[in-house]
Amino acid sequence: RAITAIAALMLLAAAPAGSLAAERDARHPGPLPWRAEAGLPFTVDVATFPESASTRLEIYVRIPPITLGSAVADSFGSTRIGIHTRLRGGNGRVQERDQVVTSTPADSATGFGKVVVIRYDTRPGTQHLNVRITDLNSRKRGLIYMGRQVTNAEEMEGDIVTPKPLMNREVSDLEFLWTGAGASAADSSAGDLPNPERLYGLFDNGLTAQFSARSTDERAWHWVTRVTDHDGHALIEHDSTSAPAREVRANLHLDVSTLPAGGYDLELKAWQEGDRGAVVRRSHFSVAWKTESWTANPADLLDAIHLLLTAENEDAFHELEPGEREKFLFDYWQARDPTPGTAENEAFDDFVRRIDYANRTYTRPGLQKGMFSDMGRVYIRYGQPDEVLHQVIPAGDETLSQVLDDIERTENRPADDVRRPGLGGDIRPYEVWIYEGVVPTPLEADPRNKGAVRRRKLTFLFVDEQGLGQYTLRYSTE
Repeated sequence: RAITAIAALMLLAAAPAGSLAAERDARHPGPLPWRAEAGLPFTVDVATFPESASTRLEIYVRIPPITLGSAVADSFGSTRIGIHTRLRGGNGRVQERDQVVTSTPADSATGFGKVVVIRYDTRPGTQHLNVRITDLNSRKRGLIYMGRQVTNAEEMEGDIVTPKPLMNREVSDLEFLWTGAGASAADSSAGDLPNPERLYGLFDNGLTAQFSARSTDERAWHWVTRVTDHDGHALIEHDSTSAPAREVRANLHLDVSTLPAGGYDLELKAWQEGDRGAVVRRSHFSVAWKTESWTANPADLLDAIHLLLTAENEDAFHELEPGEREKFLFDYWQARDPTPGTAENEAFDDFVRRIDYANRTYTRPGLQKGMFSDMGRVYIRYGQPDEVLHQVIPAGDETLSQVLDDIERTENRPADDVRRPGLGGDIRPYEVWIYEGVVPTPLEADPRNKGAVRRRKLTFLFVDEQGLGQYTLRYSTE
C-alpha cells in the first residue's frame, strides 16, 4: 500500500516550491470547499439560492469511498455515518440538523462515495457553520474510554457568507454538479449530484454548474460564463439569454476536457435587459487527470509531503485543490528529474523506494511510521550510508562514551549534550551512520541551486535511550 499511496506524488500545483507560502488558521478550514483529510476524511461545500420569502442555504457533504471503506461495519456488512450540522446566524439564531448515511462495501469500491444535501432557510449575511461526521458503529478503546461509548468523529467549522441583493437583483452562488457515471447521492431528490469537491477531469470532463436569479420586474436575463486561469486570462467563454421574467434558473455546461491539471475560476456575470451593470459570482474549482487525485487517501499523500516541503509550504499545500496538487507535484518531480529526456524519473523512483524501505525497516508497533522516525528521515533524505557502526550491547572500547570521544577528535562539532554523568562506560545501544564522498542533495532542496551542497562527509549518531529498539538522533554533522 505504501508504494501505491506514494505514487500519487508524481501525479499530483501551481507554483514553484518556495512560492506556496500562505497563512493558515488552524481553527478555521479556510475558503470553501472545506476538507478534513485525516481520521474520517470528508468535504463540505455550500451554495445559497434566493427565494421569495428567504434564502435557501444548501450544505453539501461528501463522504468519499476511503471513509466509507474504513468505517466500522455491523454484522450485516453495513456502515453508518452520522452527519450533524449546526448553523448560527448573525442574529444568534441556531438551527441544527442530523442525518445518517448507510453504505455497503460496494459504495466504497468505486464512484464518488455518498453526497448528502442539507437545507436551511436563512437570511443574507455572515453565519457560522459547524459540520461533524461520526462513525456510529465505532467505539474508541483504552483506559480513558472505560465505561463510555465514544465514537470516532471529525468536524470542521467556520464562517460562511450569504450574499446580499445588488441593484435590486439577487443572484445565487454557483452550485457545482457532477454528471459522471458512478455517482451515488444519499439525497435521491437532488437530481444531478452536487460536487462538493469542485473537481472535474478524469471522471467528469464536462463542468456543470447551476445558478438562479431574481429581480423585481420582468425583463430578459443575460449572463456570460467564463473559465479563467490564475492570471485572469479567459480560457472558455459562453453567453446566454432568457425570455423576460422576474426569475431565472439555469445550468451552465462547459467542456474542460482540453484544460491541463490545475486550478481555475468559474465566473458568472448576470444582468437584465437595460441594466448598466452586472452581478458577478466567482468560484474556484480544479481539474485533475490522474486516478490518484480522485481516489487516493489524502492522509497518505500528506505524510509524504511532510518530508518534501518546509512547514510553511506544507501548510499552503493543504489549501490546494486536488487538481492544483496534481500540477504542483508533477512540476516538483519534473524539476528534480536527473534525466528529463527519458520516460523514467529516477529521483521520484528513488524516493518511493526509500519510503517503502523506511516503513518496512524502522516502523515500531504502536509508534509512528518508520518514515517519520529519525533513522527513516535520514535514510529517505540521503539513502544508504557508506558505513554503519552498530552496537546492541556496547562493551569495552565500543561503548557510547568511546564513540563520542572518537567523534570529537575527528569532527568540528562538540557532542557534550549527548553525555550523561556516571561511572564506567556508557552502554546504551547506538548506531553511527557515515556518508562519505559526494553526498546527494536532499530532495527538498531548491533544484535551481544544484551543486550548492558539496559536503564530503556526514555523520549521524542514533542512540537507543531506553533499550527498546527506538533509536533517536542525538548528534549529526549535517
